[in-house]
Amino acid sequence: MGKVRTVLGDVDSADLGMVYAHEHLIISGGLGVMKKSDLLLDSVEAACMEVEDVKQYNVKTFVDMMPLDCGRHPERLVEISKRTNTHIIATTGFHKPMYYDDIHWIYSYTEDQIRELLVAEITEGMDRHSYNGPIVERISARAGLLKGASDYNRISAVSCKLFAAAAGAQLLTGVPISTHTEEGTMGLEQIRLLTDLGVDPASIIICHTDRNPDPEYHIAMLQSGVYLEYDNASRIKYWPDSMIVDLILKVVEAGYEDQILLGTDFALRSYWKSYGGGPGMAHLAASFIPRLKRNGLSDETIAKFMVHNPARAFQIKEQRGG
Repeated sequence: MGKVRTVLGDVDSADLGMVYAHEHLIISGGLGVMKKSDLLLDSVEAACMEVEDVKQYNVKTFVDMMPLDCGRHPERLVEISKRTNTHIIATTGFHKPMYYDDIHWIYSYTEDQIRELLVAEITEGMDRHSYNGPIVERISARAGLLKGASDYNRISAVSCKLFAAAAGAQLLTGVPISTHTEEGTMGLEQIRLLTDLGVDPASIIICHTDRNPDPEYHIAMLQSGVYLEYDNASRIKYWPDSMIVDLILKVVEAGYEDQILLGTDFALRSYWKSYGGGPGMAHLAASFIPRLKRNGLSDETIAKFMVHNPARAFQIKEQRGG
């Protein structure tokens, strides 16, 4: 198979094992934390405790989705990877505009300038400060994933520019693009935007779409060839897990089990046992996956969700640029 870029170097995608496809292991601060203190996940020790709890279910790889200048801390990701003996894939790119103030450089830098910054994080090394500037100090760990984001029912002008920069970086580096959809909206629009810019659908991962659990909508996205990442299990404040189970069963029945990834997106300390909350990151492996099996999904299908699909989704594709 292909190569996947982790914080400790490139590995064969066949060696990823079981993958948690959308996590937030460290959020060290930033505007988001200032607005909502529950987002502060700054303890390496707490992260290691959660990862070790998940490891007992044979999970080997964690994809950290925190992008630039909103709390990403690449050196701590390296430390967590080493201490837990797991693979961690780090992200470069951008969250939705609320994570950046109104004079942030995302507004003033050109698309080309931003694309160059993203490519450097993937090919040279991530900035120790995640480009919160002005000094750039690259570490040896490189990003293995790009990210873009949109708001509820709209993609702002600045987000369109950031998506375009990420698309350009994808074409130059071959790493996949993962997206944030707010409340599961704008997935189809993100797909059209990225594919119109030349990105192969097989290099696109649309996230949080189970916040909008409409099977027809999901099938319409999957028909394009993208991956969907589901991470809403345990969010009882929205709906019971049965809603997500039913969604997955319908998507599988429609023939798209090769395009589904699973994660937790537990970006709040109140979700982590190690911070005194719950249900803890192990919920996906310990509770939700067994429930999928009880509802008729085979071990082979679960292996696709957790092993085989991520191995394809996160591998570096052949470069098409200079």
